[in-house]
Amino acid sequence: MNYRLMTEQDLEYVVQKNIEYYNSVEDCCWTFEKAYKRIHQVLTMEDSMCLVQMDDDNNITGYLMGYFKEFDDIRGYFLEEVVIFKGFQGMGYGTDFMKTLEQEVRKNDASIIELNSVNDEKHKHFYSKLSYYETKNFVMMGKFLEEA
Repeated sequence: MNYRLMTEQDLEYVVQKNIEYYNSVEDCCWTFEKAYKRIHQVLTMEDSMCLVQMDDDNNITGYLMGYFKEFDDIRGYFLEEVVIFKGFQGMGYGTDFMKTLEQEVRKNDASIIELNSVNDEKHKHFYSKLSYYETKNFVMMGKFLEEA
C-alpha cells in the first residue's frame, strides 16, 4: 500500500466513495454537499493531517482525517475518521492504514492518538487488536437541542 497527504484535488473522489460506503453499507443518508463540507472542514483546518491510501495501481482505497492537538504536557492527534472504501474491507487495509498513521504521528512529535468510535463489537475488535483501549477518565457527552 502507498500513502500520501490528501489534497483538495482528491476531495470529489473521496467524497463520492465516502457517500457510496456510508449510504450503502452503514445505511446513512449523506448528500454530496454535506459529505464534502465535513471532509473539507477537517482537511483545511489548522494542524490537520489527512491521508489517502492507494493500492499498487494508485487507486484510492480509503482515507483518514484528523488533526494535531496541543496539550500542556504532550502533543496528540485526534483521528476524526478512517474509512476503507467498499470492496476493500476485510483485506487488512484498515490495520495497515492505522499502523502507518501511528508512524506519521510519531514523526510529528505526537505521543497519543485519540478517537471516538461506534460502540459495537466490530469497531471494538478492530481497535483493540491494534492496542487501542476504552478510556475510563473521559466520557463522550452530547445533547440534542430542542426547537425553541
